[in-house]
Amino acid sequence: MNRVTLLCGSRKPAPGVERPSSARQLLLAVQAGLSDEHTPFAQLDLRDLDIPQFDGRTCAEYGNADLDKVRAALDASDVIVVSAPAYWNAVSGPLLNLFNVLGGANYDLTPDRELPLQGKVVILLVVGADHSSAHLAAAQLRSTLSAMGAWVAPRETVIGNPRQVPDFTAVVRDIRELGRYVATVGLGGER
Repeated sequence: MNRVTLLCGSRKPAPGVERPSSARQLLLAVQAGLSDEHTPFAQLDLRDLDIPQFDGRTCAEYGNADLDKVRAALDASDVIVVSAPAYWNAVSGPLLNLFNVLGGANYDLTPDRELPLQGKVVILLVVGADHSSAHLAAAQLRSTLSAMGAWVAPRETVIGNPRQVPDFTAVVRDIRELGRYVATVGLGGER
């Protein structure tokens, strides 16, 4: 059975704002798919974490409890589902910052150092402000996470502005199916 971590990369909604985050809401459908397969999962949400801004240190040098929590959860995972908001043709800054902090400055990478996501399977769920932002952010994340040693599964969900999706029920159904896939990816040789 896969050890799965769901990572919500959204900081929305702002304090005092009632509007939900689409990236967070759609991650619920992945959870439902995992539950269908009786697969336990851990959850991380950037809204609940105090992650420092990247300043060139290694992850360990920050001495930050929330960062240590993220590192431990990802280290214990076989599969990581990243639910990423995308704006202005890129992944949101807080999520990219998290990966920069986890990885450190790669100019310090030595041949004997394991990459920060080595051996992990990552599945993307990207929700954009628009079609262009979603697809460009997905490409950016694939590139970043691959450089960090992860195998980014070709099966992903990329959604432009969810407010403009004509059949949102079908999207939720497809994302639930993605959750079922998450439960089995990498098992039995599928990669």
